[in-house]
Amino acid sequence: MLLPLCFDEWERQKLVKMNIRKKNSAGASYQRGFTLIEVILVLVIIGIAAGLVGVYVGSGSGRLALRTLTKEISAVLRYARNHAASEKKNYCFIIENDDAVYRLTSRTSQEDAAAVTAVEKPIPEGLSVTVEDREDHDCDVEFYPRGNSSGGIVETRDEKGRGFFIVINRITGKVEVEAIE
Repeated sequence: MLLPLCFDEWERQKLVKMNIRKKNSAGASYQRGFTLIEVILVLVIIGIAAGLVGVYVGSGSGRLALRTLTKEISAVLRYARNHAASEKKNYCFIIENDDAVYRLTSRTSQEDAAAVTAVEKPIPEGLSVTVEDREDHDCDVEFYPRGNSSGGIVETRDEKGRGFFIVINRITGKVEVEAIE
């Protein structure tokens, strides 16, 4: 059984369907919407949220530079391994901390004095790159024509102490990246 709507409710639904503005007791018409204060309040909240997002995005740029450097170095090391095996040359990865660069050179044999620079890239300011236990050699990591390497661990760090280990397997020459915890 349907109950009839009261007259006021029926009149309101009819006015809404017809999209007619209702008048208040003073005779002025009004329409539902947002007040100026509500709009200003929403804009202030959006402005604060946008400012906070900018701060959080800006703080991650240092970590991004560290990740990028680590990926670039690991790519150079993989390049050296692959090309040493395919071209039957020795590839030597060298870190020059004084000049803030790392480079990859190639030579036909270990006795060959003429080394050709294949890659040379700068180390960004605020980041450091070191190789463990290879300070007394002229080559930090060397890749041989059989696909193996001298092995080692390349460490990349930022000013806050965050960093990565790039582990080079001595037997297979495989390069793996691990986060420092």
